[in-house]
Amino acid sequence: MRLDFVEVCGFRGFRDKVKINFGRGFTVITGRNGVGKSTLCDAIEFAITGSIDKYTVEKSAKESLSDYLWWRGEGAPAAHYVTAGFVGDDGKPFIITRMRESGSNRSPDEILAALCSESAPDNALKQLTRTSIIRDEWIAALSLDLTETERFELVRSALGALEGAESAAKAKEVVAAAEAKHSRNEAAYETARSRLSDRLVQQSEAQAALSRSGDVAAALQTIAAAAPNASAELTSRLSAGRQALVDRRARLSQMGEALQLGREVALAQQEFNAPETVAERQSASDALEAARKAKAAGESAVSDAERNLSREEEVDSVAASLVLLVENGERLGLHNDHCPLCAATRTSDEFAAGLQAARHRISTLSSGVQAARDGLASAKANARQLLAEFEAAEARLAAMTDTERRLRAQEQAHVEFYDRHGLNHRFIQDPNGLQQEIAEERDRLIDLVRALLVLEASQSVSRISSIETSISDLRMEIEKLAEAVSRSQAALASAREIERSAKRVSAEIIDERLAQISPLLNELYQRLRPHPDWRTIDYSIRGDVRRFLSLKVGDGLNPQFVFSSGQRRAAGLAFLLSVHLSRAWTRLHALILDDPVQHIDDFRALQFVEVLAALRLDGRQIICAVEDSALADLLCRRLLSTSTESGRRIDVDLGSQGSTNVITDVEIPPMPVGVLRWNVSMQVVGSM
Repeated sequence: MRLDFVEVCGFRGFRDKVKINFGRGFTVITGRNGVGKSTLCDAIEFAITGSIDKYTVEKSAKESLSDYLWWRGEGAPAAHYVTAGFVGDDGKPFIITRMRESGSNRSPDEILAALCSESAPDNALKQLTRTSIIRDEWIAALSLDLTETERFELVRSALGALEGAESAAKAKEVVAAAEAKHSRNEAAYETARSRLSDRLVQQSEAQAALSRSGDVAAALQTIAAAAPNASAELTSRLSAGRQALVDRRARLSQMGEALQLGREVALAQQEFNAPETVAERQSASDALEAARKAKAAGESAVSDAERNLSREEEVDSVAASLVLLVENGERLGLHNDHCPLCAATRTSDEFAAGLQAARHRISTLSSGVQAARDGLASAKANARQLLAEFEAAEARLAAMTDTERRLRAQEQAHVEFYDRHGLNHRFIQDPNGLQQEIAEERDRLIDLVRALLVLEASQSVSRISSIETSISDLRMEIEKLAEAVSRSQAALASAREIERSAKRVSAEIIDERLAQISPLLNELYQRLRPHPDWRTIDYSIRGDVRRFLSLKVGDGLNPQFVFSSGQRRAAGLAFLLSVHLSRAWTRLHALILDDPVQHIDDFRALQFVEVLAALRLDGRQIICAVEDSALADLLCRRLLSTSTESGRRIDVDLGSQGSTNVITDVEIPPMPVGVLRWNVSMQVVGSM
């Protein structure tokens, strides 16, 4: 499987959509620093794994790598995605697209199945990108600068799953099972020891209780008096005595409450029956009776005044009629010396005197109405005053009656409390006697508590015997558990030894596989020639459980400390290329290099180009990004391009708004057959 294309839009430095089509043979990407060559490598890694592993710092200044995955410059991209296309040897495409909003269109399992085989190592996709993409900044970091343990793990992962790995995993499961069994045995052993400790404490307490035992006979009599219906069995007597103690404590509490109620009732009765209170009640009763009589007299006076007013109003009506009659007679005057009212013979003087007498009589009749009305108003006012005095006297007596009613209710509640709790009624009117009874009951309770303690102490002998039997059984159980712990510990030690043996066998298999890498590493090292005198590089592995891979040059020297920066990069390239070529678990036959010749002199750069040319001849797809255009031209000439596996040359640069654009995209045609043969008529490539 090879890389077919990568398409990015809104990803890091690529604002607009850019699609890079890779040649099946090789692709050389060139451009100055900062134009996006490394971003294309980032896009391939991001498409496969969903992350970029080249940054050692995950977060800084409250920002993370995820904040810089997508375009942050001027202008808005049409979309945010990365697409990587792969094509198999059978021509079947496999495309991965990761979008900012919806994520990947492929699951990790689908990507793993397409790019890796069944013998892939753990975290295979990450291992695939680490060994397929060789970056400038990681050349030394992933080779000479790794710790010996990390270097071993890198090589082991590159080799893929090994035959001994399954045995090591099973051995690990056996160790886990043995550890779990041993932990259970230890827990059971500790539990049994804890129970034994508890029994020993109980034994000590029982012995102390036995030493405090007193007169058992007197204690039995006390309990028999407290619980007369209990059976003769000691356990039953103890149980009945304990229950009697609970009941009597409750009864003592009830008696105390009854005593409090009795004292409250006695105090209320004392206040109610006091001479001054009795005299006050009698005075209130007499005052009410006098007020009632006065109220009745007032009401009778009002009735009389009302009747008098009625009579006076009737008389006043007659007087009004007489006034009209007199006025009419006066207006008519004498008629033939006869009175017009009574027809009697009268002289003028007699008639005038009669009219005067009639007017006097009429005024006498009408003057009594106002006096009657005044008398009625006075009678009503007096009646209201008497009614108010009656109501006040009645309220005063009612308050005293209510006090008596509350006293009677309190007395009734006191009696009901005695009935409810079965207390002796003779103490209802005798609080002092009840207090004496409470004191005697408290003494009886103290005696009962002491009797129970004595009898409980008397059971200590049988209890101690039972505890000793339990202690003996527990000691036997602990001995058996100790043997089980010893056996499980031995089994755990054996399992760990088996695991170590499995790891040792697995390590030996790895050593055999690494022995196959050594010639490849030395061949690449000799071609790149990091050092003029030290022509070979050796490795050594040590450790059974924790493995270490060391690299040595010359007389056992560590190249990490004796090589210059350029030499370390050249040696690192040899190491990483050997790791890349040793992978047998991936279907991807593409080597991606991001500016691999930085800090390497021209001689070693030329040697590196020859190494890449050899890898290309072996059928491997080479994708290399470089800054130097002359080096790009050399790569295009030295890397094999055929009709079926052609090469490409791509130049990238920044556009006017800072976004990366493809400037040129040229297909490198296959070199004609025999072009390098000696022919004097042919012009040397590159000459004028």
